[in-house]
Amino acid sequence: MSDDLGKVLLLAFVLVFGVLAWRAWEVKKASVQWPSVEGVMLVSQPRSQHLNSAEPEGAQHDWVGEVRYRYSVNGVSHTGDRLRAFGRRHMSREEAQQELAPFPVGAKVKVYFDPAKPESSVLIPG
Repeated sequence: MSDDLGKVLLLAFVLVFGVLAWRAWEVKKASVQWPSVEGVMLVSQPRSQHLNSAEPEGAQHDWVGEVRYRYSVNGVSHTGDRLRAFGRRHMSREEAQQELAPFPVGAKVKVYFDPAKPESSVLIPG
C-alpha cells in the first residue's frame, strides 16, 4: 500500500511541476508582447537557495535574485516578484548581485504586465 502512495505522490509532484513549468513557458513567450508601465523597486537582493535544508550554513548552495516591485495598471496597484519568467540560479552571491544591479531598491523600472491579468508581471520579458 505504501508503494502505491509513493507512486501517487510522485505523479502529483510531476503534474504540479509540469503545470508550473508550462505556465512559466507561456509567460516567457507572451511577455515580449506585453505592454509596460513604470514601477518602483521595493526589494532587490541575492538570496541563498540551499539544495538541502539539513545542510550546514557553509555548505554548497545556489543563489537567486529576490525582487519585489510596485506598479499600477488602470489605477489599480500591484506588487510583482518575478524578474523573468524562469528564475536563474547563480553559483555565487556576486553573480546574483550582478544580475540585480540594474534594479536597485528605490529605482524606477519598466514593468511588463499581462494585459489580461495585470497582476502577472516581469521585469525582463522573454
